[in-house]
Amino acid sequence: MSDQRHIPGGILDDGDALRRLDRSDMLGAAARVPDQVRDAWRISRSLTLPAEHRAATAVAVLGMGGSAIGGDLVRGIWADRLRVPVEVVRGYDLPAWVGEGTLVVASSYSGGTEETISAFGEAAARRARTVVLSTGGTLLDVARRAGLPNLTFPGGGQPRASVGYALTLLAGVLERAGMLDVSDAEVEAAAAVADARVAASAPGVPTADNEAKRLAWTLVDRLPIIEASGFLAPVARRWKTQLNENSKSTAAWEELPEATHNTVVGYPQPDTLRDHLLVVFLEGGSEHPRDLLRARLSRELLDSAGIEHHVAQLAGTDRLSQALDGIVRGDFASIYLAALYGEDPTPVEVLVQLKQVMALSDGDDTDDEDVSADT
Repeated sequence: MSDQRHIPGGILDDGDALRRLDRSDMLGAAARVPDQVRDAWRISRSLTLPAEHRAATAVAVLGMGGSAIGGDLVRGIWADRLRVPVEVVRGYDLPAWVGEGTLVVASSYSGGTEETISAFGEAAARRARTVVLSTGGTLLDVARRAGLPNLTFPGGGQPRASVGYALTLLAGVLERAGMLDVSDAEVEAAAAVADARVAASAPGVPTADNEAKRLAWTLVDRLPIIEASGFLAPVARRWKTQLNENSKSTAAWEELPEATHNTVVGYPQPDTLRDHLLVVFLEGGSEHPRDLLRARLSRELLDSAGIEHHVAQLAGTDRLSQALDGIVRGDFASIYLAALYGEDPTPVEVLVQLKQVMALSDGDDTDDEDVSADT
């Protein structure tokens, strides 16, 4: 296991240097996750859904990137409470089961994500019951003109920096639809846990006392593999994508118990990669006991293979709290890793280039992951 006690602070304890690199204040965006959760829940309280929306027997969440992760998180955190199946559709086409009895929630930060617009048009053609979540753009315009239920939230940053809205607005919609029980007290308690993690991860907290900074140092020049089970698997996915986009770093994620049916067999090879791997296990204590056992056995196998690993023990007594604690911790670690690589965490130039190529090939494309002042 990684020993992080003697890692130096360096640039991560130099506030001026961090500000010079983090020009668009992604650290500030990470700190706002708890307030986003509170604001999104407040916004969702204003929603009234027609009877046919509340009568739906399944939910399809349309989205890409930072807008889609809310669907994964809701489905994972409240799997034991959801009264209908919830599926996330990342792409242009709808599965065959989506129809008049389906609640379709189109989640697009920009309102112009081409995959989501395509699937939304198909949902309308099938007379599905639709709701739009966005800051503006085409989707919101269509929803307002057609009198469709919709919720708006503040924009102006990167879509991935609005995870508190993506998660909590969707939870609020499902609560309003009578498909999920979530209380004001549960949301506030989880936001308070996230507040504590923000305070513990802040730039002013020195590396010696800041787990997010210490983890970032451990991740330098490593291929991170983030592993979790059950409701924390979407949080592991969130860590992976934040490491990709904020740190400009390759990363992967694995889900238990599936990883113990295949991934563990691949630890020995390639031998040349072992010293460059770091497996991070996310654990909250609310997972299935057998999955916690599988995680422990996986770490023993990693020790046998000579592969370093680290356990991020998440705070909170319930699933939402533990998930938010994990999200905030991963966001800060990815931004600090960007600083160690000398990168500004906000720009995503590769995605801008992809957007430009797609626009040239077939009209306009406003990808949900590159809407920012940098484009």
